[in-house]
Amino acid sequence: MLLKYYQKLDDAISYLFSSVADEKKLLKKTFDNKKIIAVDIGANEGNFIDFLSNNINLNKAFCFEPIRELSEKIKKKYSSKNVNVSNLALSNKVSTRVFYQYSVTSTSSLYKQNDTYKSLKNLQKTFKVKTNKFDNLFNKNLKIDICKIDVQGEDYNVLLGMKKNLKKGNIKLLKIELSFTIFYKGTTPNFYEILNYLKLYNYSLISISKIKYKSDKLVFMDAYFEHQK
Repeated sequence: MLLKYYQKLDDAISYLFSSVADEKKLLKKTFDNKKIIAVDIGANEGNFIDFLSNNINLNKAFCFEPIRELSEKIKKKYSSKNVNVSNLALSNKVSTRVFYQYSVTSTSSLYKQNDTYKSLKNLQKTFKVKTNKFDNLFNKNLKIDICKIDVQGEDYNVLLGMKKNLKKGNIKLLKIELSFTIFYKGTTPNFYEILNYLKLYNYSLISISKIKYKSDKLVFMDAYFEHQK
Protein backbone atom coordinates (compact mmCIF):
# COMPACT_ATOMS: atom_id res chain seq x y z
CA MET A 1 0.00 0.00 0.00
CA LEU A 2 2.91 2.32 0.77
CA LEU A 3 4.20 2.05 -2.78
CA LYS A 4 1.01 2.10 -4.82
CA TYR A 5 0.96 5.86 -5.30
CA TYR A 6 4.55 6.93 -5.04
CA GLN A 7 3.79 10.52 -6.15
CA LYS A 8 2.39 10.79 -2.61
CA LEU A 9 5.07 8.68 -1.03
CA ASP A 10 6.04 11.47 1.33
CA ASP A 11 2.62 11.14 3.01
CA ALA A 12 3.12 7.41 3.45
CA ILE A 13 6.63 8.00 4.73
CA SER A 14 5.36 10.45 7.33
CA TYR A 15 2.87 7.81 8.44
CA LEU A 16 5.41 5.02 8.76
CA PHE A 17 8.35 7.03 10.06
CA SER A 18 7.94 9.76 12.65
CA SER A 19 10.85 11.61 11.07
CA VAL A 20 13.42 11.17 8.38
CA ALA A 21 16.31 9.21 9.79
CA ASP A 22 19.00 10.86 11.82
CA GLU A 23 21.72 8.64 10.41
CA LYS A 24 24.07 9.19 13.30
CA LYS A 25 21.47 8.04 15.81
CA LEU A 26 20.49 5.09 13.64
CA LEU A 27 24.06 3.83 13.35
CA LYS A 28 24.87 4.37 17.02
CA LYS A 29 21.69 2.59 18.05
CA THR A 30 22.42 -0.32 15.69
CA PHE A 31 26.10 -0.80 16.46
CA ASP A 32 26.66 0.92 19.81
CA ASN A 33 30.44 0.71 20.40
CA LYS A 34 31.00 -2.42 18.35
CA LYS A 35 33.97 -2.44 15.99
CA ILE A 36 32.38 -2.63 12.55
CA ILE A 37 33.31 -3.78 9.06
CA ALA A 38 31.97 -1.57 6.25
CA VAL A 39 31.79 -1.77 2.46
CA ASP A 40 31.36 1.32 0.27
CA ILE A 41 30.38 0.57 -3.33
CA GLY A 42 30.61 3.72 -5.40
CA ALA A 43 32.87 5.45 -2.87
CA ASN A 44 33.52 8.63 -4.89
CA GLU A 45 35.75 10.76 -2.61
CA GLY A 46 35.23 8.59 0.46
CA ASN A 47 32.59 10.75 2.14
CA PHE A 48 30.70 7.77 3.55
CA ILE A 49 33.84 6.36 5.14
CA ASP A 50 34.52 9.83 6.57
CA PHE A 51 31.03 9.81 8.04
CA LEU A 52 31.45 6.36 9.57
CA SER A 53 34.90 7.18 10.95
CA ASN A 54 33.56 10.25 12.68
CA ASN A 55 30.47 8.64 14.18
CA ILE A 56 31.03 4.96 14.94
CA ASN A 57 33.86 2.56 15.72
CA LEU A 58 35.07 1.70 12.21
CA ASN A 59 37.42 -1.29 12.35
CA LYS A 60 37.88 -2.07 8.65
CA ALA A 61 36.48 -0.75 5.36
CA PHE A 62 36.45 -1.87 1.74
CA CYS A 63 35.91 0.82 -0.90
CA PHE A 64 35.15 0.38 -4.60
CA GLU A 65 35.55 3.36 -6.93
CA PRO A 66 35.95 3.15 -10.75
CA ILE A 67 37.47 6.64 -11.19
CA ARG A 68 41.19 6.13 -10.57
CA GLU A 69 41.90 9.69 -9.37
CA LEU A 70 39.23 9.33 -6.70
CA SER A 71 40.29 5.86 -5.58
CA GLU A 72 43.86 7.15 -5.21
CA LYS A 73 42.56 10.11 -3.20
CA ILE A 74 40.85 7.74 -0.74
CA LYS A 75 44.01 5.65 -0.46
CA LYS A 76 46.06 8.72 0.47
CA LYS A 77 43.44 9.98 2.91
CA TYR A 78 43.35 6.67 4.78
CA SER A 79 46.90 5.45 4.21
CA SER A 80 47.42 4.92 7.93
CA LYS A 81 44.10 3.21 8.56
CA ASN A 82 42.61 -0.19 7.78
CA VAL A 83 40.86 0.86 4.54
CA ASN A 84 41.16 -1.29 1.43
CA VAL A 85 40.48 0.60 -1.84
CA SER A 86 39.82 -1.07 -5.21
CA ASN A 87 39.74 0.77 -8.54
CA LEU A 88 36.85 -1.38 -9.71
CA ALA A 89 33.13 -1.33 -10.47
CA LEU A 90 30.77 -3.93 -9.01
CA SER A 91 27.92 -5.47 -10.98
CA ASN A 92 26.28 -8.87 -11.54
CA LYS A 93 29.00 -10.27 -13.79
CA VAL A 94 32.72 -10.19 -14.49
CA SER A 95 33.27 -7.99 -17.51
CA THR A 96 34.85 -4.87 -19.00
CA ARG A 97 32.51 -1.93 -19.63
CA VAL A 98 32.53 1.70 -20.66
CA PHE A 99 32.39 4.16 -17.78
CA TYR A 100 31.06 7.72 -18.21
CA GLN A 101 32.82 10.30 -16.05
CA TYR A 102 30.97 13.59 -15.57
CA SER A 103 32.15 16.92 -14.14
CA VAL A 104 29.98 16.23 -11.09
CA THR A 105 31.79 12.99 -10.32
CA SER A 106 29.04 11.65 -8.05
CA THR A 107 26.80 11.39 -11.15
CA SER A 108 29.36 9.31 -13.10
CA SER A 109 28.05 5.92 -14.18
CA LEU A 110 28.27 2.78 -16.28
CA TYR A 111 25.41 4.40 -18.19
CA LYS A 112 25.15 7.60 -20.21
CA GLN A 113 23.01 10.36 -18.71
CA ASN A 114 19.76 11.43 -20.33
CA ASP A 115 18.41 15.00 -20.17
CA THR A 116 16.78 14.83 -16.73
CA TYR A 117 19.41 17.11 -15.23
CA LYS A 118 20.97 19.10 -18.07
CA SER A 119 22.99 21.16 -15.60
CA LEU A 120 24.87 18.00 -14.61
CA LYS A 121 25.29 16.69 -18.12
CA ASN A 122 28.91 17.59 -18.71
CA LEU A 123 30.73 14.49 -19.87
CA GLN A 124 34.45 14.78 -19.19
CA LYS A 125 35.62 11.46 -20.57
CA THR A 126 34.84 7.78 -21.04
CA PHE A 127 37.11 4.88 -20.20
CA LYS A 128 37.06 1.12 -19.83
CA VAL A 129 36.55 -0.30 -16.35
CA LYS A 130 36.59 -3.84 -15.03
CA THR A 131 33.52 -5.12 -13.22
CA ASN A 132 33.22 -7.95 -10.74
CA LYS A 133 30.62 -9.53 -8.47
CA PHE A 134 30.47 -8.88 -4.74
CA ASP A 135 30.17 -12.63 -4.15
CA ASN A 136 33.48 -13.21 -5.95
CA LEU A 137 35.30 -10.77 -3.67
CA PHE A 138 33.89 -11.48 -0.21
CA ASN A 139 34.13 -14.76 1.62
CA LYS A 140 30.69 -16.10 2.43
CA ASN A 141 31.78 -16.43 6.07
CA LEU A 142 32.76 -12.77 6.47
CA LYS A 143 30.18 -10.78 8.44
CA ILE A 144 29.75 -7.22 7.19
CA ASP A 145 28.03 -4.70 9.41
CA ILE A 146 27.09 -2.09 6.83
CA CYS A 147 27.27 -1.83 3.05
CA LYS A 148 26.50 1.35 1.12
CA ILE A 149 25.57 1.12 -2.59
CA ASP A 150 25.41 4.29 -4.70
CA VAL A 151 26.27 3.42 -8.29
CA GLN A 152 23.98 5.51 -10.48
CA GLY A 153 21.74 3.02 -12.26
CA GLU A 154 23.65 -0.17 -11.49
CA ASP A 155 22.38 -0.66 -7.92
CA TYR A 156 20.05 -3.56 -8.70
CA ASN A 157 22.75 -5.43 -10.64
CA VAL A 158 25.15 -4.97 -7.73
CA LEU A 159 22.58 -6.62 -5.47
CA LEU A 160 22.20 -9.49 -7.94
CA GLY A 161 25.93 -10.02 -7.63
CA MET A 162 25.57 -10.23 -3.83
CA LYS A 163 23.01 -13.03 -3.86
CA LYS A 164 25.05 -15.58 -1.91
CA ASN A 165 25.96 -13.13 0.84
CA LEU A 166 22.41 -11.79 1.06
CA LYS A 167 21.02 -15.31 1.28
CA LYS A 168 23.28 -16.06 4.24
CA GLY A 169 22.43 -12.74 5.91
CA ASN A 170 26.10 -11.77 5.95
CA ILE A 171 25.33 -8.06 5.71
CA LYS A 172 23.44 -6.57 8.64
CA LEU A 173 22.63 -3.14 7.21
CA LEU A 174 22.35 -1.96 3.60
CA LYS A 175 22.23 1.70 2.59
CA ILE A 176 21.05 2.14 -1.02
CA GLU A 177 20.14 5.11 -3.16
CA LEU A 178 16.67 4.38 -4.56
CA SER A 179 15.49 6.16 -7.70
CA PHE A 180 12.01 7.06 -8.92
CA THR A 181 13.14 8.83 -12.10
CA ILE A 182 15.17 7.67 -15.10
CA PHE A 183 18.50 9.52 -15.11
CA TYR A 184 20.49 7.21 -17.35
CA LYS A 185 19.83 5.68 -20.74
CA GLY A 186 19.05 1.98 -20.55
CA THR A 187 17.96 2.06 -16.91
CA THR A 188 14.62 2.10 -15.08
CA PRO A 189 13.58 3.45 -11.65
CA ASN A 190 14.82 0.84 -9.17
CA PHE A 191 12.64 1.32 -6.08
CA TYR A 192 10.22 -1.56 -6.57
CA GLU A 193 12.82 -3.93 -7.99
CA ILE A 194 15.14 -3.47 -5.04
CA LEU A 195 12.42 -3.56 -2.40
CA ASN A 196 10.97 -6.82 -3.73
CA TYR A 197 14.37 -8.43 -4.31
CA LEU A 198 15.58 -7.72 -0.77
CA LYS A 199 12.36 -9.11 0.68
CA LEU A 200 13.39 -12.50 -0.74
CA TYR A 201 16.37 -12.48 1.62
CA ASN A 202 14.62 -11.09 4.70
CA TYR A 203 15.78 -7.50 4.41
CA SER A 204 13.27 -4.90 5.58
CA LEU A 205 13.15 -1.17 4.92
CA ILE A 206 13.76 0.45 8.31
CA SER A 207 14.49 4.09 7.55
CA ILE A 208 15.08 6.72 4.89
CA SER A 209 17.09 9.91 4.43
CA LYS A 210 18.12 12.52 1.86
CA ILE A 211 14.80 12.68 0.04
CA LYS A 212 15.12 14.64 -3.22
CA TYR A 213 12.23 16.25 -5.12
CA LYS A 214 12.06 18.00 -8.48
CA SER A 215 8.89 19.91 -9.47
CA ASP A 216 7.04 18.28 -6.54
CA LYS A 217 7.89 14.77 -7.76
CA LEU A 218 9.96 12.33 -5.78
CA VAL A 219 13.29 11.78 -7.55
CA PHE A 220 15.40 9.66 -5.22
CA MET A 221 16.17 8.92 -1.59
CA ASP A 222 18.59 6.91 0.50
CA ALA A 223 17.10 3.90 2.24
CA TYR A 224 18.33 1.65 5.01
CA PHE A 225 17.50 -2.05 4.93
CA GLU A 226 18.21 -4.38 7.85
CA HIS A 227 18.48 -8.15 7.77
CA GLN A 228 15.81 -9.77 9.90
CA LYS A 229 17.06 -12.95 11.54
